[in-house]
Amino acid sequence: MSLWAEIPLLVVVVLGMLIGFFGLFLVFFPGLTVIWLSILLWGLVTRFNYAVGPWTFTLTIATFAVITMLMMLGNVLDNVFMAGGARSKGASWWAIGLSWLAMMIVSVLLTPIGGLIAALVVLFLVELMRIKNYREAFKSTSSMAMGCGWAVFARLIVASLMIALFIMWYFLLY
Repeated sequence: MSLWAEIPLLVVVVLGMLIGFFGLFLVFFPGLTVIWLSILLWGLVTRFNYAVGPWTFTLTIATFAVITMLMMLGNVLDNVFMAGGARSKGASWWAIGLSWLAMMIVSVLLTPIGGLIAALVVLFLVELMRIKNYREAFKSTSSMAMGCGWAVFARLIVASLMIALFIMWYFLLY
């Protein structure tokens, strides 16, 4: 690839990774997926270093496979931390499931922030109806919110690993 084509592509990929990384501070933003899509764009345009040689191509595919697994792990950890936080304070699986469903629906129909708020409100209301104690329902809800914070921390670590692997790919394999 010519330098004139590589530089704009690299700028787009780095901007995508920066948007994804800083988007991770927003609990509802799929930052890991944005980072992964940016790296996928680089891989597709450069044909995963196919022209460089078979060993480099194989190492590039292996690197991208690891990046893909990290992205999937980070997205699963996100849900585990949120649900685990609520479950640790006694929230029922029904309440957690309904709050997750509310978050998905409201995020699509309104905004992702609205989805997060809807998840917390639904969890509180379902727990309040179930145990009839607003303090206990609030404990479950606040622990789910705390789980959101831990999820952000875990996703930042995963994103850093994904970006580090891309940097290795660019400087050592490309």
